[in-house]
Amino acid sequence: MSFFETIESASDVRKREREKNNPQVAPVKKRIPSTIRVSENVPKAKIRILHVLNSIDLSGMQAHIMNLYRNFDRSQIQFDFLIPRDPTPTGKEFPSSDELLRHRRAGFFDAEITRLGGHVYAIPTYNSNNLFGYTELVNSFFAQHEGEWKIVEGHMYSAASIYLPLAKRHGAITIMHVGSVIDAGLVQKIRKANFTSPILKEDCADICFASSMGAARAIFGDIAVDAGRIHVIQDGINIQSFLYNGKIRDAFREKLGLANTYVFGCVAQFHKNQNHEFLFHVFAWMQKILAEDPTGEFDSLKGLPMKLLLIGDGEELMDCAQIAAQLGIIGNILFLGTWGNVYDFYQIMDYFIYPANVNGAPAALMEAQVSGLPCMASDTISKDINLTGLINYFSLENPPEAWAYHILDEMNKMGVIAPARSGADEYYDYDTLMNLHRLLSGKDDKETQMQFDQRSYLLNRSASPQMVERIFKNAGLNIEQEVAFMTRLYQNIGVPKENKQEERTT
Repeated sequence: MSFFETIESASDVRKREREKNNPQVAPVKKRIPSTIRVSENVPKAKIRILHVLNSIDLSGMQAHIMNLYRNFDRSQIQFDFLIPRDPTPTGKEFPSSDELLRHRRAGFFDAEITRLGGHVYAIPTYNSNNLFGYTELVNSFFAQHEGEWKIVEGHMYSAASIYLPLAKRHGAITIMHVGSVIDAGLVQKIRKANFTSPILKEDCADICFASSMGAARAIFGDIAVDAGRIHVIQDGINIQSFLYNGKIRDAFREKLGLANTYVFGCVAQFHKNQNHEFLFHVFAWMQKILAEDPTGEFDSLKGLPMKLLLIGDGEELMDCAQIAAQLGIIGNILFLGTWGNVYDFYQIMDYFIYPANVNGAPAALMEAQVSGLPCMASDTISKDINLTGLINYFSLENPPEAWAYHILDEMNKMGVIAPARSGADEYYDYDTLMNLHRLLSGKDDKETQMQFDQRSYLLNRSASPQMVERIFKNAGLNIEQEVAFMTRLYQNIGVPKENKQEERTT
């Protein structure tokens, strides 16, 4: 059985559980794979929205938008996508959308967008040398599609002050949407280039959104946020997919040869702001500390097999692999690339490390919490997303050695024990089940709150999925809740003013 067949087995596990929990639902027929993806018979949507993105490959913002897209009623709301592409392969400086698309590698979500009834368009990449030609081409693009999109939503910051006003000139309502994570270097670049001010001008974006308060302040500035001009809407999560599932964990870990192995994990694209090099030094220091440990401080952890599992791709992947080789740890790292079913890989992990140099509320840390993982994150990350108490913040001003000691201390506190020393197959020793009945019965009086240690309880992953689900739903972070909110929002701003007047009079 190949590893790819294990992915299918995880899907089978989820399908069997759905059928068991919903016996009235007829089993889904297995489709025959095809190299040709045909669009669904989707009714014509009342509101069509164009999203302007850097790409339609698998990364944070793109994955979230696609998650929303799948869950919308597409008879009401439909998405299209506009992406920048390098014009060089076409031999033209300003080629058409069709020419650019013919000379590009298909994006991760291409086929799914087509199947769901959406369209993908392309424009040349913007740079300071092609301002006038770029502006003319984008203006022509929106003129050709005038009236097609009620809303144009920009997620690409660098050229937003150009394409959003042009979209507005051709009749679209414009939205500037800043993601949940902002690269600190990008913030400096935007401020230096003075792009923030044009984005906030009235002739640019009608509405400004951000997926976290940290990202809002980083891009739009404190004055705009404090004046109430920026609307913060946190990204929703498909909670059911990320909840801990022991059967899927066992299937994946067996196939990867990770039985009785303590697995550290990180889900992030290989870009400089994600700080993989720092992560590798932390992991190398953990192994060095356990190998030496003259004081016996970590005796219970000695002999614990450890691996680092990485999900993601990116331009710096090969450079990061070379650094891992130089540190002598590459044999203990699993570079697994990019997967659409990332939720299954959280089940494999035991501890999540996120030392990224970014501001905001990374979706990966939200997902890791839903999966019940203890997390170590850089202190630039928003404290607001620590809904479970599972996130431990630590400054990047501390060296990798200090991070390593801090994580090992946390493992000691959690009762992690090497298999050889525990005398059992498992390496956890949690005593947290005493609160299960009271917690799930919904009794939340002050006395029980003082006695209950939420973090300790949630560390027992097999006991806590219902608690995790309750926490995230109460926080309004379920994807269904966000879809309902965004549907109302799009419908409200997508209805012409005269129609709104008619609705009020009737």
